[in-house]
Amino acid sequence: MSTTRQIMVVGASVAAAAFIGQLRADGYDGSVVVVERDPDMPYDRPPLSKEFLTASEARPEAPWWTGGCDIVRGVAERVDPANRALTVRKSSGQIDELMADHLVVATGSDPVRLPGQPDGVMSLRTAADARAVRENARPGRRAVVLGAGTVGTELASSLSASGTDVALVDLADRPLDRFFAGHLGDEAAEWIRSGGVQLHLSTRVGEIHRRSTGWVIETDGPTLTEADLVVCAVGTRPALAWLDGLDLDTRDGVACDASGAALTNGGDIVPGLHAIGDAARWTGAEYRREDWTSAQLQGRHLARRLSGLTPLVNPSAERPYFWSRQFGRRIQVLGKPVREATLVTHVQDPEEAAAFYTLEHDGDTVAWISINRPREFALALRGAVAGSRKVT
Repeated sequence: MSTTRQIMVVGASVAAAAFIGQLRADGYDGSVVVVERDPDMPYDRPPLSKEFLTASEARPEAPWWTGGCDIVRGVAERVDPANRALTVRKSSGQIDELMADHLVVATGSDPVRLPGQPDGVMSLRTAADARAVRENARPGRRAVVLGAGTVGTELASSLSASGTDVALVDLADRPLDRFFAGHLGDEAAEWIRSGGVQLHLSTRVGEIHRRSTGWVIETDGPTLTEADLVVCAVGTRPALAWLDGLDLDTRDGVACDASGAALTNGGDIVPGLHAIGDAARWTGAEYRREDWTSAQLQGRHLARRLSGLTPLVNPSAERPYFWSRQFGRRIQVLGKPVREATLVTHVQDPEEAAAFYTLEHDGDTVAWISINRPREFALALRGAVAGSRKVT
């Protein structure tokens, strides 16, 4: 069966919600359909590694989802860019071909699997993943978390708070290495260990296998045994396997021009094909944006472009914003930390587990880092936004 739609979005993500909301706010009254493979979506993903693990609901609510569209439950399998046609395998097993004037890729990212990772090792990307982890989070259980990035450390914090015995393993020599770009590693290691988590750094994971007594994780350091659950949180990559074989530049997300139009490997625009959010790499940004704020801005920007209206902001000119909550700390990062920068301490309050830093590089402040210091961070955010916001 072939069906024509005016605008089709693949992925019920934050970027998609912002895109659809802006279209409707600007008066677009045409048809919008969203194709989504996750039966629980839309929901809010950040809580999955935090408070959701101690809650009881089936999924976190998504207050940012405004509707204004039809949702097709199914998996995007093939794309014909020339005709803007998408082949979808619905949850019922039926195969449909959906056609649109504009096709928007908003599929986000998928967890990275380790080489040889066996079935049964969990990941944490969907509400179903989080529910499976939550069922194992209780006193007397042993968990091994592979990866000490934001998801891994948040997960370790939540599991430890539930009474689970947690070991956290990473190849890097410091936790949150990418999040802080190599800074504050000793401080992060201290608060993780103080939270009761065993931290194994500079440790390479080898074979993972299951015995009658539980999981065994062999490393080039200690062998971790009798684990009731193993969760792999070593990173994510754009969820673009369904675009394989097309003449698209997808080396690190779908390459796009500054308005979100998809580009071929030769740099030509693909008419009617666009990408936003974690799955996109826009011209003008030095790197693929993976933060919530950039996803929303890209969605709104693309909606204005497709409506023929002046964009509200230039997403690539806005500073990214990231946050994490773990081990009694709310961590906020504005800007892009770089390893070559100098860390400057402005506030240090050990009794409140609080601090405020900036990262200085080549005469500029490239990032602001707040740990339990919301007032200073709010002032920094206000100043940075006022200084960078512009219309293009």
